[in-house]
Amino acid sequence: MSESLRQAGPYIGAVYVQAGAIILLGGFGYFIDKWRESFPLWFMIGVACGIVVGLYEMAKVIWRDR
Repeated sequence: MSESLRQAGPYIGAVYVQAGAIILLGGFGYFIDKWRESFPLWFMIGVACGIVVGLYEMAKVIWRDR
């Protein structure tokens, strides 16, 4: 059991990075929209950037194992 958890650790970390990036960058975009009164422009840009960052981190983990 512990060996499988040890092997899954980098993948779990990448999932947390993806969720964190989406929340952080989406939240940053949300606050810019509140400030500029342009909702949902910057919110959507922030979420899209969070998805890209998260997928990049996931790809780094997957490609490192090969």
